[in-house]
Amino acid sequence: MQSMTTSLSNQWGSNLQKAQTHQPDWDNYVVTKVKNVRAALLSGIDTFQADGFTVPMASGFIELSGMRAGAYRTFLKIGFTESNRVVLPSFQLVDNSAVGTLILPTHCFGSTLQFANSPMAHFRIGGDGRRNAMATDVALLNFTLTEPEVKEGIEVGFINSR
Repeated sequence: MQSMTTSLSNQWGSNLQKAQTHQPDWDNYVVTKVKNVRAALLSGIDTFQADGFTVPMASGFIELSGMRAGAYRTFLKIGFTESNRVVLPSFQLVDNSAVGTLILPTHCFGSTLQFANSPMAHFRIGGDGRRNAMATDVALLNFTLTEPEVKEGIEVGFINSR
């Protein structure tokens, strides 16, 4: 007669992984679908401020709100300016909100607003903010991002294949 016992390693469920927390990994960026868009067209003369986000010589402002990520509401705030002052993108967790920022040149306002109102619009926030972005195809936001290695004498961009 054959034995009815099995070793522990062959029992059902013995290879299950530990439960995951399902918390967003903000260090590696989070991609979310745009739910709501708010926009303002401004004079370009004054500084615009909204919840700690400051845009010098603001010509426009767009706020994207996305789907919740864990316990956090997600936002991408985009300011538009004529100022030559470089303002780096940022990311921070504030109370129950995850907020990414971008500041772009004034001439990008119209196309950014059009992107934001696309039914397939998504945005990416997290890390130190340098890779905050928006796209009309979520796949474009999920590509691996790497630091560029620029070799001396080689120009970055497309190579003319003609």
